[in-house]
Amino acid sequence: MTPVSRFGLRKTSLIDYPGEVAAVFFTAGCNLRCPYCHNPELVTGHAPSDFIGFDEALVFLRSRQRLISAIVISGGEPLLHDRVIDLADAARSLGLLVKLDTNGSRPDRIAAVGADYVALDVKLPPRRYHELGSPPVDIERAIEAVRAAAPRYEFRTTYLPGMVHDDDIRSITALLKPGEAYTVTAFRPGRTLDARLDSTPAPTQEEIERARAIAMEAGLRVTVRDHRITYRSTGDRRVRWNS
Repeated sequence: MTPVSRFGLRKTSLIDYPGEVAAVFFTAGCNLRCPYCHNPELVTGHAPSDFIGFDEALVFLRSRQRLISAIVISGGEPLLHDRVIDLADAARSLGLLVKLDTNGSRPDRIAAVGADYVALDVKLPPRRYHELGSPPVDIERAIEAVRAAAPRYEFRTTYLPGMVHDDDIRSITALLKPGEAYTVTAFRPGRTLDARLDSTPAPTQEEIERARAIAMEAGLRVTVRDHRITYRSTGDRRVRWNS
């Protein structure tokens, strides 16, 4: 466990914690190497120069507690660092909600954060996690840990043609229970950990619609996040979220 002492900060977000006005804190360092990662500067563990110290983070929270309703702790992978628990405790003491974004590689630490909301990335079926150049990841254990720990939670998968296939979506959604929240995020071209993907086209609307349909068949509450349009699905209805 790394004693993180600095955090990246987005002072205000209306999209990272559904229904809440949140500040987002980022940690540097990740134990996975997802080629499509859009935060490559955070993967290696070297905190950028504009990150703030833990004490400064607390000062910020106290100054903003009447303007925000929640914080989001993200990364990198925040559960590699011990002080995220202190940050979560401090936020709760100020009456703020806490959301955790995690890759699930440390399921033993999910409950310790005491998050009100957890978003767990289920990147691939369990049999394919070795392709991420990672230590062993028990994603099924992580799914169970999220269910046990968080009052609200969602599972989410980035859809990248050529890496994540329709059969992978079927395998992933088979791990989930009907009625659970599941987000399909369309890969967005741009700066990525694997520079060869920088100009890879985003999935087509047809490909994303197929992934959505597979998740719907599993009985999940589906949200599609795409840089072109984002919507939730309820039954056969698609409800526009934002654009």
